[in-house]
Amino acid sequence: MILKYELKKIFSKKINKIVLITAMLLAVVFSGFAITSVRCSDREGVVHTGVTAARKLAADKNKWKGKLTEEKLAEVVKSRQEYNKKYGEAIPDEEYGKTIQSYNDICAFLISVLTPDSEYDGNVLYQLTEKQTEDIYVVYQDHIRKMVEEYGETKEQQKFLKKQYAKIQIPPVYKSADSWGTMVLYAETYGIILAVICGFLAAGIFAEEFHNHADAVFFAAKYRRTKAAKSKVIAGLLVTTIVYWVGMGLLSLISFGVMGVSGFGTPYQLEQPYSIYPMTYGQYYLLAVVCGYIASLLAASVTMLTAAKMRTASVAVCIPFFLFCVMPFIGRMFASYFVFFRLTPDLLLNVMGCVKDLKLFQVGGIVFRQVPVLMLLYAVISVLLLPFVYKSYCGYGLKKK
Repeated sequence: MILKYELKKIFSKKINKIVLITAMLLAVVFSGFAITSVRCSDREGVVHTGVTAARKLAADKNKWKGKLTEEKLAEVVKSRQEYNKKYGEAIPDEEYGKTIQSYNDICAFLISVLTPDSEYDGNVLYQLTEKQTEDIYVVYQDHIRKMVEEYGETKEQQKFLKKQYAKIQIPPVYKSADSWGTMVLYAETYGIILAVICGFLAAGIFAEEFHNHADAVFFAAKYRRTKAAKSKVIAGLLVTTIVYWVGMGLLSLISFGVMGVSGFGTPYQLEQPYSIYPMTYGQYYLLAVVCGYIASLLAASVTMLTAAKMRTASVAVCIPFFLFCVMPFIGRMFASYFVFFRLTPDLLLNVMGCVKDLKLFQVGGIVFRQVPVLMLLYAVISVLLLPFVYKSYCGYGLKKK
C-alpha cells in the first residue's frame, strides 16, 4: 500500500506529468529524425528521405547479401574502379543510384581494412590490383596481428586481443544494417534525455515531504523509518525502469517498424574491422540500450541520495545534467592524460565511441575492455548507493535528540 501511494504521488504531480508527456513526445520526434535521416537514391538519381527510404535502401543493398567472398569483392572493386576512370569523383547521381549505392558499404569495409592506422581514404580502392583484392583477407589478418602487437602492452593483453579478434567472422556475411547503425546514435542521444528525466523524477521522491513542510507528520507516522523509506527507494527504481524502457521501447518500435530490421545479424566489423567487440549490429544496438538503462539507474540513485541528504531536490536534479551533459566536454580534454576520464559515467551513453577504442585495462593478470568495465562499475555503484539512501532518510531527525 505504501509503495502504491508513493507511485501515485509521483505520477499524479502536474510537473511530473508534463515531464513524462514530453519524454514520450521526444521519443516520437527522435523516431522521425532517425527515419528521415536515411537517404536513398533511386535509379534516376533522385534522393528520397521519406518513410519508405530505409526499406528501399535495404532492398537495394541486399542485392549483395551473403558471404563477402574474394570473388564478390573483386566484382565490387572492378565496378568502382571503372566508374572512377570514367567520371572521377563527379559521378552522376543516376549512376550512383543505379549501381554504386548498392555496394557502398562493401567499399567502405574494404577501405577501412586497408587503412587501419590512417584516415579514411577512398583512393586506396582505386589503386587495388586484382591480385591484392584476392588477398584482401590475408592483408586483413596481417593487420590484425600488427594491431595485437601495437595495442597489447603486455603478454596478457596480447593474448586477450588475439582471443577477441579470433571471434571475427572471415569472410563476413553481409546484409544491409543501416537502420541499426542509425538508431544507435538516436538511442544514445535520447538516452541522455531519459537519464536526466529519471534523475528529476527520483529526486522529488525524497524531497517532497521537506518541500511541503510535512516531514514532522510523515516521520511521526507508523513505519516512518522502515517501510516508508524502503517504499521510496523501490518507487525510485520502478519509476526509472518504467520510464526508461517505455520511452526507449517507443523509440525503437516506431523507428524499426518503419525502417525495418534488416541486418540484425550483420557483423559490426563491416563498419569497424578492427574493433575488439566482435558482435552484430543488433547486439551493438542492444548494448547501447542496456548501457543507457544503467546510466538512468545511476542518475536515479545519485539524485535520491543527494535529495535524502540535503532535504531538497534543487541540487539533486542538477547532478544528472552534469554527469551526462557537462562531463563529456571535460572528459575529451583530459582522457588522454588521466585513466579516470576513460571511465566516467557519460561514456555509458557514448558506446559508439567506446567500441572504436582499442584501450584495455589490466588488473593483475586479468584484462578488461572499456564497455564491460563501465557497465559493471556503474551497475554496482547504483546498487551500493541504495542502502545509503535508505539510511540517510531513516536517520532524519535522530541526531537532534
